[in-house]
Amino acid sequence: MDSKPEIIIELKNLTKKFKFVTAVNDLNLEIYKGEILGFLGPNGAGKTTSMKLMASLLKPTEGEIFIRENGKLQKLTSHNKDYLLDNIGFLIENPEFYKDNTPRQLLTLFAKLKGYPRDKINDRVAEIIHMVDLSQWIDQKLGTFSKGMRQKIGILSALVHDPVILVLDEPQTGLDPKARREIRDLLLQLKNQGKTIFLSSHLLYEIAEIADRVAIISHGILVACDTLENLEAQSKSSHIQVELLNMNDINETGMQIDKLIQSFLTEPIRYNKDSRVFELPFDGDPEKQYKILQVLIQNGMKIIDFTVSKADLLESLYLQHISQSDKTYKEFQKKAIKVENII
Repeated sequence: MDSKPEIIIELKNLTKKFKFVTAVNDLNLEIYKGEILGFLGPNGAGKTTSMKLMASLLKPTEGEIFIRENGKLQKLTSHNKDYLLDNIGFLIENPEFYKDNTPRQLLTLFAKLKGYPRDKINDRVAEIIHMVDLSQWIDQKLGTFSKGMRQKIGILSALVHDPVILVLDEPQTGLDPKARREIRDLLLQLKNQGKTIFLSSHLLYEIAEIADRVAIISHGILVACDTLENLEAQSKSSHIQVELLNMNDINETGMQIDKLIQSFLTEPIRYNKDSRVFELPFDGDPEKQYKILQVLIQNGMKIIDFTVSKADLLESLYLQHISQSDKTYKEFQKKAIKVENII
């Protein structure tokens, strides 16, 4: 029997209001030790505000934040915030640094501010710079760095004091594919070292590759939080991508596949001309996925790829939850307007 994961940060009924706008609305969220939790949502959904509340850059209107320290969850207050936040590294919004500073100067400063042992700072800075393959740039001015290089330095500034938790706001946005891949590899490397990573992003395919769980927020409300597999099972919506070795006629092959597995499908099959694969919509049941493959092979289909794409699955689940949230929010606004007119 699996033991319950250890909660390392807990948000309870967290709410933040700015005059007439509720940016975060009764947010309840648990972050587990050693996981990567992807935090997803549209612009203005409340992701950055939630992270600023965790960093004590904003004060909650209501609710509480608990952080594990010395074996127990402790409530974050103005009196103990420095102590409780010592083991967390934050990168919130786009990092901006003085262009004349070098990585060595900047990271040394951050390490000192975070109380890292002074006699170990030089070695620590050299170690983490090596992790992102920027050792040869350690004494170059940051003004000469590309956006991807500055983003890496931003992550290192959150990491330099060796925290157990990293809270990262959009660390891969705006980067080229090579830089995104390098940062993705870095995050996985940090997880393998035992770090806990709370990561917001608009890049669903990146989150699908690395996250243990995903949390989706919309209009300040948490609308979903679970593993991709569990969210898929709850939504009863998924699709298999099938690529065949050769086809004489796409339409004829499509009709043949549809006839063979029609009883397993939730919608008619589709053919994606760009990826050259058939997409088979089904309810996400692993048993049905196995039976679909079995039937196709038994009937002579020469399958060279048969997958449920994590990126496509997450995109579908994300759009489904956001669409429902938008609908609910609009209905709430209409009711609020009616009440206001009556008053």
